[in-house]
This record gives sequence, C-alpha cells and structure tokens, in this order.
Amino acid sequence: MNTKIEALETKYREYADAYGAAIERGDHKMANRNHDKLTALLPKLRECSDKGEAALRRLMKDQSDAVAAWAATHSLSFAEADALKVLDVIAQKAGLTAFDAKMVARQWRKGELKIR
Repeated sequence: MNTKIEALETKYREYADAYGAAIERGDHKMANRNHDKLTALLPKLRECSDKGEAALRRLMKDQSDAVAAWAATHSLSFAEADALKVLDVIAQKAGLTAFDAKMVARQWRKGELKIR
C-alpha cells in the first residue's frame, strides 16, 4: 500500500474515532472539530481514485463503529450495498453512533442524502 493512502487512512480512523467518542460523551465542540477534519480528508481520498475507495472499504470493517459508520457513509455512492449493510448492523446497537447510522441509511434510501 502506498504511504500517502496509509497516512490518509490513519488520519481518517483517528478523526472518525475521536468524533464518535466525543458524540457519545456529549462533547459537541470536539465532535464538530473532528467532523471538520474528517470531511476535509474525503476529497484527498477521492483524489486517489481506486486506492481511496479501497481505503474506505477497509475502514468500513474497522472495529470502531464510529469509523465503520463514517466510512460506510462516505462509501454509499460507490459501494451502496456494502455500505448499507454496515450501517444497518451498527444501527441495531445502542448509542448515538447507532442512531446516526440509522438516520444516514434511512435518508439515503429515501434519496434525501447527498454526500459531498
């Protein structure tokens, strides 16, 4: 794997996990900071084309539900079936990450969610 992708994947995991932890403890300022950092990485991953998509597919399998949910959300446009499976599994759990996963899947299925 190339070092640029590895670095982006590591940062993505870090920011998504930190976002999830902040949301679960009700620290919305920290969640927003990590959300901004996470979404800023997305265009950089997209610039890497297939390798960026492969990184998101790997991240969908992460042990952290927050990481997997974010990666699934960002993969909906190119791996819809796999991404929805991940979101649906997470949605069956408890907590705000599960609630977010449920809402993302619901909005996507309704055609009301656009991923930038």
